Parts: sequence; C-alpha cells; structure tokens
Amino acid sequence: MAVVENVATRPTTRPATPGPSRPARLPHLRGLDGVRALAVVAVLLYHLRVPWAPGGFLGVDVFFVLSGYLVATLVLEEVEATGRFRTGRFLARRVRRLVPALLAVLAGAAAAGLVARDALTSLRGDLLAALTYTSNWWQVVADRSYFELTGRPPLLQHLWSLAVEAQFYLAVPLVALLALRAGRARVGQVAAVLTVASTVAMGVLAARAGMPVPQDPTRVYVGTDTHAMGLLLGVAAATVWRPWRTWRATGSWAAERGDAVRRFEAGVTDVAGVLALAGVVACVALVDEFSVGLYRGGFLAFAGLTVVLVGAAADPAGLLGRALARQPLRWLGERSYGIYLWHWPVLMLTRPDQDVTLPDWAAPLVRVGVTLLVAEASYRWVEMPVRRGALGRAVVRLRTPAPGRVRAAVVTATVTTAVVATAVVLAVGVVRTPAPGSAASGPTTAGTSAAPDPIGSVVPEQDRAPSAAPTADPAPAEEVGAVTAFGDSVMLGAAGELAARGVLVDAVVSRSFGEMVDLALGAGAAGSLGHTVVVHGGTNGPVAEEDLRRLLEGTAGHRMFVVNVRVPRPWEQYDNELFARVVPEYPHARLLDWKSGGEANPAWFYDDGIHLRAGGGREGYAAWIAQEIQPAG
Repeated sequence: MAVVENVATRPTTRPATPGPSRPARLPHLRGLDGVRALAVVAVLLYHLRVPWAPGGFLGVDVFFVLSGYLVATLVLEEVEATGRFRTGRFLARRVRRLVPALLAVLAGAAAAGLVARDALTSLRGDLLAALTYTSNWWQVVADRSYFELTGRPPLLQHLWSLAVEAQFYLAVPLVALLALRAGRARVGQVAAVLTVASTVAMGVLAARAGMPVPQDPTRVYVGTDTHAMGLLLGVAAATVWRPWRTWRATGSWAAERGDAVRRFEAGVTDVAGVLALAGVVACVALVDEFSVGLYRGGFLAFAGLTVVLVGAAADPAGLLGRALARQPLRWLGERSYGIYLWHWPVLMLTRPDQDVTLPDWAAPLVRVGVTLLVAEASYRWVEMPVRRGALGRAVVRLRTPAPGRVRAAVVTATVTTAVVATAVVLAVGVVRTPAPGSAASGPTTAGTSAAPDPIGSVVPEQDRAPSAAPTADPAPAEEVGAVTAFGDSVMLGAAGELAARGVLVDAVVSRSFGEMVDLALGAGAAGSLGHTVVVHGGTNGPVAEEDLRRLLEGTAGHRMFVVNVRVPRPWEQYDNELFARVVPEYPHARLLDWKSGGEANPAWFYDDGIHLRAGGGREGYAAWIAQEIQPAG
C-alpha cells in the first residue's frame, strides 16, 4: 500500500525554496489522501466479503501506483533541485514512516496469538518475514495460498504488499543514479520497459501454470517480479506529469500560460480523472481474484486507469482533487497506512460466530469500528510522534543535563525493559508452540474443533456432527459396510446422518480435493476402501483435472460417485464443468448433481448458501446421497 507522504512533516502553504543543500518539497496534495481513502475502503470491503466489491483487492494496486508516482517524484525533484540524491536520508525517512507502526502491529499480532493459539503457529516465519520485508516471498516459499485460506488465516498475511514496496524502495538509489546520469526522460523510458516486462512475466507464468484456475495464482500475485507493474507505471508517469508545477511564487494556483488555458487543461484533466475513477469502481464491482484477464495484462490496464486518477487528483487546479480532499476521505487517507496494517488481524480475530457473537448487521460495523479506533491510536501516538522527531528529541533530552533528565532516564529504562520482556515472552511462546500437524497440536480429523472453510463461511461449533469413524485408521470395508465417503465441511455437517445409513464418513473442515484423492487411494491400497465410494470436494477451491483423473483411474474396481459443488464463489462453475466433462469418461463413475439439489432446497442452508442447517438440511443431504448411490433395479 502507499506509504509515501506527499508533503513535508508539517503541511505547508507554499513549496520550500530549493537550494544547493536542500531538496524541493512537494506541496500537500490532499486529493491524493482521497485516493488513498478509496483504496483502503476497497480493501476493507473485499476482506469483509461484501458481495458487491469482489474486486476490492485491487485497492492494493492503487497504493502501488501511488507509491511509485510519489517516490519517483521525490527522487526527481531532489535530483533536479540539488544535483544529487541522499540515499541515507531517503531510507531514514522510510524507516521513520514505516517501521514504528509495523512494530506495533507485530507486537499486537504476537500477543493475540498467545490467546488465539491456532494463530500463533503461523507466526513462526511470518514475524521474521515481516521484520525483513520479505513476506511476499515467504508466502511463495511456504507454498501458502493468498486466496484459498485454511483454518484461521495468518494474522500477518496482508503484509506481502508492504514487502513489495519495501523491496522497491531499495531500488530507488538506482532511479536517482539513472536520473543523474541520463535525465528524467530516460528514467521514464526504463520504467516503461520494466512495466511491460513485469506484465509479460505475470502473463507467461500464469498461462503456463494454468492460473488463476485451476492452479492457485499466489506466486504471480505476490511476486515482486510479476506484480511490479503498478509501481513502475507510477514511476514512468512521474517523469511526465507534474500538475503542481503551476504553483507560482505568490502561492496562487494561476497558470504559467494564462488562467484561461490552465482552467481548460484542468477541466480536461477532471473529465479524464472522473472517467478513470468510474473505471476503477467498475473493476472493484465486476472483477474478482479468479478473473483470468487480470493475469493476462489486466493488472497493467488497471494501473493505467489508476495513473490517470492519481494525476487528476494531484492537480490542485482541478475540481476532482478538491472533491477527494474533503472529509471524511481526507481523514481516512491520512490514516490509511494504519488502517491497512490493523484491519486484517482485527478481522481475523473477530470472525462472526467463532470469535465473537453479534447480530449479522452489527458484526461488520463493530469490526470496522475497532479497526478505525486502533488505526487512530496508531496514527496519533505512534506514527505522527515518530515522524515529528519524538525519538530524536528523547535522545537529546537524555544527553543534555537538566532537572528532568533522571526522570526521563527512568521512564526510558522502564519502557525499554517492558518492551524487551514482552519480546522475550512472545518469542518463547512462538518457539514453544507446536507446529501444525504435530502430535501436540491435536488431531485435525472430523469431529474436532476446526476453523472455518477458506471461503470464510462458518459452521457453528454446536452444529458440527462427529465423524462416523477416525480418519487416520478406517476399519476394513467388510466390517463397516460397503460405502466410504470423503468430504469437507459440507459432508461433515451431515456425518451423523450418513453414519446412521451405514456410510463410513471421512470429512474435515477446509479439506482440498487433492487431499480427498490421496485418502481414497491410500485406503484402496490398504484394502479398507468400500465397494462404493462417494467424494464431495471442490468447496474450498478449484479442482485440478489431474487430481480428478487420478481419483477415477485409481478406483476402477469400485462404484465411484463424484458430487459436484454448490458454492457461491468464482470456482463453482469451473469445478462443475470439469466434473461434467471428465466423470462420464469413466464407466464405473457417476456424477451426482448437488448443485441442482441444493438450488431446489434453499431452506437447507445457512446464510452462506453452502453449509447445511441442523435437522432438515443435513437429513435431506444424507437421504439424497443414500438414495442416489442405491444400486439400480
């Protein structure tokens, strides 16, 4: 997300006078605060799973464009004003701007992990990755999906975007060097070429691997190499679009070439900006993370829209920038960094009906309200004091003899001791937490207290039925009957009703289709697979055709039933079309149409439209399965 201030520490009424040792400063472009606000609101809506904002994740790309644009502008303005670039000064400002609030979030997440133990296990690598700004590559190395979450989502997963930006900041000295050696125009040309290269890299990798469906697109989405087009396009735009340069020494926004011409130019820019804003909103409303076009050049097209919006909002003579500078957009924009940092852990620790119990209408209001309160506290007591030099002043006071020096030293020592002690406790807690899947962490089979499906839906704990038998050691088929069923939380809900009909159920929350295939083939190799096999998977993400064919080919000696999915997510149509195309190719297999059966009985489901209600829904599902698998005749 964009974490570059577009103004000096204190807002000014006119730009600073450039000199040989002092770089020029940008005026405070408040219209960009409004753009930040729109971006962070889009991200919030997406993570709240608001149905009319499936493309809210594109708010991150708005931040990328903003960061590229503002960072490049700062570099180029300093190079042109002073003939040099102070890398140390630039990086120090980034540290003051970024690190204090991040440390507060890391401490808060680690402390929360001591209470929510299922969140603590993922913090092992996440904390180190966050501190080194490598969260995006850590997620790639750990083979963790950003879109298909299992269990309680990691509390620091959203920090991948900060890692991308921080890695970009390390390349800023190269931008300055190029500007010094070859000029502004060459910077724009190189940035444009790299923009295309990043877009092509994403497209090629995505096409070769079958992303975003059926293969998970996390690698190309969080990779710095494949998702840098927004940052780079922002850099390129900064080399040619500087609307604030019309500022006169008198402090007015009059035009250099005449007021009438300037007003006309501002009007054209406003029209372009409004159209770009409409395009951004349309993308947020119409696109989702599994839209194929995004990974075939769509992110670049969206970045182009954002560049126009940013340039128009940065024009102080335009009406769009003034409109976006109004409250409450300005308030949200100024705190957008803190809102982004805190919103994800807050949302993941306040999941409705699991962590908190609230009326449906109140849950999003409370969760957003908590996020805004914490972000305001971070802005007021962490971010702004550090940006205004509070740490430097504290050091000066400690070094300067004064009546209050002893008191300041005592306070500092106390705070330092508390911070160190907290860090030690958190480190011990993280290290001693059992790794997921270890014996100490407990079983993950059906009937255990599991987290929600990755789609974010909820199966209330009191309504979860136990499994008919343990997953790890199913009894031989001849002892338990001829039917074995594998599934996820949908089947888990009706496990008791299926068991009453003689079905051996192996179901667990958040299970992938590939895991079901491995279990079925493993049971077949062990001789414990029933003569009739039912597999109901695909709820939690796209099914790989390879896994489906592996299942069907490996169960040729059994009666095989594949149940399609009813899940209001982008992969529903893909999975069901795959099942309909492949299953009929195998004579021993038959496709069961749960999609149509569920549509005919909407009262069977919870509000998420996926999980079965106690009583009628679960009984109906079990009865339907039992009827469909009865031998013909």
